[in-house]
Amino acid sequence: MLTPLRLIRRSIGLLIGLGALSCALTLLYLGSSAVMSIGGSCGSGGPYVVETPCPTGISWIVPVSIVGGLAALGVYAANLLPVGPRLVVLAWPALFLSLGWAFLDSAIDPELGVEWGFMVCAVVFILMGGLPLLLLAKRDAARRVFWGVAPPEAAPPGNVPRPGEVRWITSVELPGDHDRDRDRDRDRGREREREQEWDGHDHRPSAPASAEPSPPSGLVGELERLAALREAGRLDEAEYSAAKKRLLNG
Repeated sequence: MLTPLRLIRRSIGLLIGLGALSCALTLLYLGSSAVMSIGGSCGSGGPYVVETPCPTGISWIVPVSIVGGLAALGVYAANLLPVGPRLVVLAWPALFLSLGWAFLDSAIDPELGVEWGFMVCAVVFILMGGLPLLLLAKRDAARRVFWGVAPPEAAPPGNVPRPGEVRWITSVELPGDHDRDRDRDRDRGREREREQEWDGHDHRPSAPASAEPSPPSGLVGELERLAALREAGRLDEAEYSAAKKRLLNG
């Protein structure tokens, strides 16, 4: 279960990972463009004379951007939320399309014409980054990437959340609630049993057989049945006394 505190933490990690990945791709694009602008190769340091020195900072910008991009992608993937976009698969197209554009921009020079070495690299990189995007032409694949997958459990009828909406349901059980519900269910069951027992008999007093008053017909049987119910534990002493009094008083 995703608690509110974990939701906040993962949201912050999600934004940090996505932002760091964007910065790494930007640095890699700018560093590659700077190297391509001076011919595609450069060097710095060492005992030999360097023909084409690298621009300032290139020696650390390119490797840091590569390693940092991989780390940022891992942070983003580790903090994905149960609902929402899944942009991890777009890291590959973003990398190769950005480098392909850098090659294409360096291949076309208004003064010198087309540099075919850069042009070939541009075509290869653009194909490597663009072909996977064709998979997003499927509606289900695009929905999984940009909107995320559906929750594992469907919401109850009449309370269906909208896409991207998160609802929290909290239930609190106080001490004694379980025992009170159990006692109430037991009392209801005993009341239904007594009603069923009484519904099967006629409790109206019978007419006297002679002028002299005599006990109603079936009274002894009713008293015996009440005694049997009390002995079986289905009637307590108070219920037995009340039912007996009603029979004797008619």
